Amino acid sequence: MTKLFFQSSLSLFAFTIFVFLAPISISGQTERLGIVRYTAPTGMTKTLKDNVVAFSEFNAATGKYCIITVYGATPGTGSAQSDFKREWTNLVIKQMTTEDANPKTDSIEADGWTVISAGSSVDSGAGKAVAFLSVISGTGSTVSILAVFNDPAYVKQIDTFIATLDLDKPTMAANTPIASSATFDSSGRVIVPALTRQLTLSDLAGEWGEATGNISTAYVYRDSGASAGTDSWHFSSKWTFKASGTWTNDFFEVRNGKGNADVTGGPLTIEGRVIFLKRPRSTAKYLIRGWLDLPNMTILRVTGPWYDAQEIPARSFTDPDYGFSANWVRKK
Repeated sequence: MTKLFFQSSLSLFAFTIFVFLAPISISGQTERLGIVRYTAPTGMTKTLKDNVVAFSEFNAATGKYCIITVYGATPGTGSAQSDFKREWTNLVIKQMTTEDANPKTDSIEADGWTVISAGSSVDSGAGKAVAFLSVISGTGSTVSILAVFNDPAYVKQIDTFIATLDLDKPTMAANTPIASSATFDSSGRVIVPALTRQLTLSDLAGEWGEATGNISTAYVYRDSGASAGTDSWHFSSKWTFKASGTWTNDFFEVRNGKGNADVTGGPLTIEGRVIFLKRPRSTAKYLIRGWLDLPNMTILRVTGPWYDAQEIPARSFTDPDYGFSANWVRKK
């Protein structure tokens, strides 16, 4: 495998991603893997399992092989770069031997999707090869296509397959209905249903009060059990979001009788189900878990924050009870 071959392959893949995002006409029967539509490559063996489809070809006489794997839509991290880093780690670094933990990437955006691609020389267990990964992120979902091959003759076949790919955009209702009244679970907590549409900055505009918190901890001496004092903390938080894309937070706390106030702010963006609050030195990420519109208030249920390159656990997107959640309330 020569360096020239790898560089030309990388350039070719970047080009085919543009083709993938554009309307195309491809002969052959279209198949589907969730939101992904594709045409199976001719002459390759198909293997299908939960949310994954693979196509492979192996020439026993020459040792040449090619494997193309499509990983169906899974919850994204809220950041296309973080999605790629996660997929590269899980699909390349953990499955094969490579010295390139942070490959140089190419990125394009079109039709609401961001595509990040990169390749590297690898040892897949069947000898030296090239692994090329394309990760498609958008609307809170991630789709990955991994090609592993050891003969440049396969580039055209991979090119043709990628040109057949098309993705459905998740459809969401245009409006969120207003519930006549709140409902509660067996523990007396208000039920905030999952999102039914993509939220916009205009949806978030306004003042949101986060439920106040009271934490009191009592300490005792281990040997005698006598009181060693208490730690008391009371706090409140008010968020202000503007449709122009900015946020401020007015935070106030009283800890052991001493008060402290802090006002912060910066740019605001939404990507899928993730709210990004940019600060001068960091970015906080909150995952939206639910939205409840009532006659007198709106309740936004979130979990977080995660900061900068921290990945939001995939389970947080699918399990509404995983981790800590908070309700932000906006009065009407």
